Amino acid sequence: MERIIYMILLFMIFLGELIIFNLQDLWFLGAIVYVGIMLGMYLSDSLRFDLPRYSRRNYLFLNILDVFFFGVWYLITWELSILPFYMIFLGAQILLRTVINTMTYREKNVTILGEGILKNNLEKSIQVMEEYKYVEFNGQLNQLKDFVKVEDIKVILLGKLKLTSDEIETILQLKLSGLEVRGYLAHMLDFEKKVDVEYIDEEWLLNAYGFEILRSMMQNKVKRIFDFTLATVLGIMTAPLMIISAIIVKVESPGGVIYSQARVGENGKEFMVHKFRSMRADAEKNGAQWAQVNDPRVTKFGNFMRKTRIDELPQLLNVIKGEMSFIGPRPERKVFIEELEKQIPYYGLRHMVKPGLTGWAQVMYPYGATVEDAKNKLEYDLYYIKAHSLYLDIIILFKTLKTVVFGRGR
Repeated sequence: MERIIYMILLFMIFLGELIIFNLQDLWFLGAIVYVGIMLGMYLSDSLRFDLPRYSRRNYLFLNILDVFFFGVWYLITWELSILPFYMIFLGAQILLRTVINTMTYREKNVTILGEGILKNNLEKSIQVMEEYKYVEFNGQLNQLKDFVKVEDIKVILLGKLKLTSDEIETILQLKLSGLEVRGYLAHMLDFEKKVDVEYIDEEWLLNAYGFEILRSMMQNKVKRIFDFTLATVLGIMTAPLMIISAIIVKVESPGGVIYSQARVGENGKEFMVHKFRSMRADAEKNGAQWAQVNDPRVTKFGNFMRKTRIDELPQLLNVIKGEMSFIGPRPERKVFIEELEKQIPYYGLRHMVKPGLTGWAQVMYPYGATVEDAKNKLEYDLYYIKAHSLYLDIIILFKTLKTVVFGRGR
């Protein structure tokens, strides 16, 4: 509701400014600017009102978004009045956001029913969620109803996978009275955006909603068109950059410019993935090794290419050929997969879809090269497979772009 009110009020202000600055004749371009700004805010989660306040990043992004759309509008029309139009509209966005947030935002008291590692995981999760205030429950089950009433609890998180019949009866009564009750795996999915592989089983996989990408022909066709179009356009745009990079790689160290390596793709089928060589030619003279932070085998320009993802541009050819998708789990080598499958449950599930140039795990989890890191990345990969949508792909592209711009790749 807050979003709708916010957008309606902003639209009225935008319309009023069109009249005040005598820009009614440009209403069509104005409509595109307004819709573009609202869409950008929505995709970046800047239309959320369940947070106590905007961060500096939100304000900066909002300003950049307005500058871009109003700037394009100005370059098309050369109307000087667009500058004060932009300044007033930006001020209105910030003011309305602050007022609506102050009037509607309420911190929710949340408690956890459970113990052990599941409870600890939930506590860590809600510690960084400003909209929640954690109130610990240490009583007996027959005291839970009174505790909820006295402490004004709005949400109960279940830090256990199996409930007793008494627990089910008590918690169900609370839920039917209006209390929000959320299970452990559901919380991890909805708020952590990952699947905790240590606590799922075949029954969960059987009953879990989602996974549309595995069976929807239409969804896969749309994804393929999206991949082919984006890879082709990006390949043309970055061709000069790839030529320059190839020359620098050749000059900096002996060896080939392109490094090709067998990786495991969809349904466990191997294919050759291509990258600009970022390591010395003898990097694996002692056999296959995990990449590592500050890897001494990486050349100076190779380090720059990894941080900006330039080294992966030749994989656009893999995307065009259909061996990879633009978005998906990163492809890994068979020698590592065979070892990881022994140690991580359901690791092979990530091969149900095409691997990607970038993915949910890459933008959500920092670089790491241990078995534990591989498990954590798998949890994000499984979330992507379960919740895939074109919208999620676009979000990942935005996050990847931020990684490239700020040089935070590996």
